[in-house]
Amino acid sequence: MMDPASAAGGPAMRTPVSELMTRDVAVVTTDTEIHELERLFLEKKIHGTPVVDTDGRLVGVISQTDLLAWHFNNGIDGSGFYEAPEMPDPEGVRNLRVSDIRTATVGEVMTPLVHAIRETATAGEAAERMLRHRIHRLIVVDENLRVRGIVSAMDLLRLLPGVTVERRR
Repeated sequence: MMDPASAAGGPAMRTPVSELMTRDVAVVTTDTEIHELERLFLEKKIHGTPVVDTDGRLVGVISQTDLLAWHFNNGIDGSGFYEAPEMPDPEGVRNLRVSDIRTATVGEVMTPLVHAIRETATAGEAAERMLRHRIHRLIVVDENLRVRGIVSAMDLLRLLPGVTVERRR
């Protein structure tokens, strides 16, 4: 029996996610310090990233939401972090309150539950998983759980006839 996502999208939904995913994905390790992570988010203009162990295997994900919750739970005002990307000059990165962040690591803050999919999976399988879990992106991994990329709902929309969605970089 064909899954509903494949039936709705036809042959395009059999496209491997490896052909759709964004490949240049920043990753951090569990021992990356929070102040380094926040700088990475600001410099790359991203809101989350996969977390890998010392062997490079996917173990979690960390997002701005995780950071905000961590700041709140530790009595740290994280509002400056969320304003920093809007600052007109790159000097704003240096104005982060690093002293308040201490030496907490990504491993202490990350979400260990990760929605991942193999690079050999189809677009239909990715769409079905996104729908089932009500998420907008999946981390793409190889057979050894090493991060290969990220596939998003926007990537899947590009498969639909007549839909033009430009990639943001």
